[in-house]
Amino acid sequence: MRADTIAAMFRRLLAGTLLAVSILAPALAAEDVGARPVFAVVDVTDPLDDRIYDYLESVIADPTVAAVILKIDSPAMASGDPTQLFAAILEAPRPVVAWVGPDPAVAHGGAAALLNLAHVGAAAPGVELGHLEPTVVTGDVAVPFRGDHGDPEQALASAERLRRSSVEVGADPIPGYVDLVVPTLGQLVVGLDGREVTVAGKPFVFSTATTITDEEGTTATVPTVEVRFHKPGLWTRFLRLAARPETSFFFLVAGLAVAVFEFYAAGVGISAAVAAVSLFLAGYGLSILPVRPWAVALVAAATLLYVWDFQRNDLGLRSALATAGLVVAGVAWTDAAPQFGPNPWVVLVVVVGTALFYGMALTTVARSRLSTPTIGREHLVGRPGRAVTPLDPEGIVEIDGARWRARTHRSASFAEGDPVEVLAVDGVVLEVGPPLAKG
Repeated sequence: MRADTIAAMFRRLLAGTLLAVSILAPALAAEDVGARPVFAVVDVTDPLDDRIYDYLESVIADPTVAAVILKIDSPAMASGDPTQLFAAILEAPRPVVAWVGPDPAVAHGGAAALLNLAHVGAAAPGVELGHLEPTVVTGDVAVPFRGDHGDPEQALASAERLRRSSVEVGADPIPGYVDLVVPTLGQLVVGLDGREVTVAGKPFVFSTATTITDEEGTTATVPTVEVRFHKPGLWTRFLRLAARPETSFFFLVAGLAVAVFEFYAAGVGISAAVAAVSLFLAGYGLSILPVRPWAVALVAAATLLYVWDFQRNDLGLRSALATAGLVVAGVAWTDAAPQFGPNPWVVLVVVVGTALFYGMALTTVARSRLSTPTIGREHLVGRPGRAVTPLDPEGIVEIDGARWRARTHRSASFAEGDPVEVLAVDGVVLEVGPPLAKG
């Protein structure tokens, strides 16, 4: 056979082999990936709202996962309507497992009800479970009840016991709610192996683990499924920064404080953006949490008292009343007991930090930014300057290159760029008027 004929045959064989590999490789890879079922693990944390309900529904409906594990550490469902979420769990085409853990996790209200609605309920020893009513703190939502977690009568007895109280999970299951007591997520996955449940009206048997033996004869049980952690989008996670009572309280207090700083700093800059973001997050927290309106009003009043004292350059009784008001507002921030409430230690840190900010930091920073290194406030009287913004009667003036808050008691207002002269100093605010004629 001629050499060129052999070479041609070899080229055709090589081309055919490459073509076959290119066609079969994706299918073989897909088969390899599908060989290990994917269990989606979703963190269910902090007080819940509609954004989280919608997200959980999307994960449960995801056709690429074989099962869903809800990893719960939530004190309650704070707002919204979880009815569709309850239905999605009950009608799920794949198993849904609810696990409260690890210790010291909690599950109250509708978050605890997820244990009963799921195909398998589990918890770590030491976690707290209960206070089933109300299902949603800010609404009247009825929750379905599944009676196929063990004996139905015992399950109903557990529901009655958990309705208005909470229990600490011990070594034994709780009929109707806790089928497995396991301390870690890995042990939960292995512990599901061989358990039979009914999914979409059909029997389903978990196959999640296998036993292997090494060369020395030691046996070990290892999972046979892929555990994949899911998280909501960045926007939802950003908003959820204010989902807890103490964080929504912090963002409101901090936003108002930074806004005050920006006001006295005489200019729009980074602090203004920080104040806007903080107040935006605080608004989200106020919209989803059962916040007491009078507590919000008390925070606003405390801010005004702090500013009043700062304006007079005399931090005293009003500042003390403002500090006490913040403590009361922070501790009583939400009306959701006994399911959840603000962390008093975090509230205390926020209040102390706020008092120090108004009493020390704001005064120091404002003076350093609004004064010049060579001229003290007592020497400003009589100094000429110009209006940076219109004064009618308050605005911003520039004296020897430094910007100040200013006001005028004259009947005539000042336009931007008009010449002014300092007549008096009141704290960090200058009283100005038209330049006096020099005789």
